[in-house]
Amino acid sequence: MPTLHYAPAATRTLHCLQRGRRADLLKLRRVRRALDQLAADPRHPGLRTHRYHALPGHAHRRVFDSYLETSADAWRIY
Repeated sequence: MPTLHYAPAATRTLHCLQRGRRADLLKLRRVRRALDQLAADPRHPGLRTHRYHALPGHAHRRVFDSYLETSADAWRIY
């Protein structure tokens, strides 16, 4: 099972979705479901995960991108 590493900005975003002025419990539930799927199976078809081959600042790391939603304002998980 892969290990998820949270950037400080991601931790703040999760906190804001839960308790901040811009709390959005529906978005929080979607984010948590996507993170659970990502931890269990990074290749889950619902995540539409793909690998970045040239991401600036991360030359020697494997970085993946997954969609949270498919709308125009969709969030992404890196």
